Amino acid sequence: MTTLAAAGIFGGLGAGGLALAVVVFLILGVRGKGRVKLTASPATYVAFVAATAASAAGQMWANPQKVVGQGLMGLGVGQGAGGPFGDVQLGAVALLLLVVFLTMALTPAAGAVIGGIAGFVFPATGDGTVWAIPCGLAQAVLSMVGG
Repeated sequence: MTTLAAAGIFGGLGAGGLALAVVVFLILGVRGKGRVKLTASPATYVAFVAATAASAAGQMWANPQKVVGQGLMGLGVGQGAGGPFGDVQLGAVALLLLVVFLTMALTPAAGAVIGGIAGFVFPATGDGTVWAIPCGLAQAVLSMVGG
């Protein structure tokens, strides 16, 4: 008998295959021309899961994570008091993403961008932070589905 942990409910998908499937679902769902039309909140959640899958897949999937990291570095995040906004750490960026998600009227595409960025920023804050909880949940879901 095959367990969920060993092969996933769909058989072995591989990290890259799972990332590809979630990203395609996100793109098609945000476009909303087919049977699924993602609104802003679901698009944000799917993008977060897609970013988590991309981080696990590596290879070309690591490029969005590099872009986010370079953008944050360019804004002075983590550079101490010498940054243009003062001492801004990754936890503050994660909190800012949550505030934007909760307070702004987002389009599905903007929600997907916020969720994607959060999917790279939240795990970078480190284990044991409150931001690691959604990352752990997304990883658990992905491991159940993808094996």
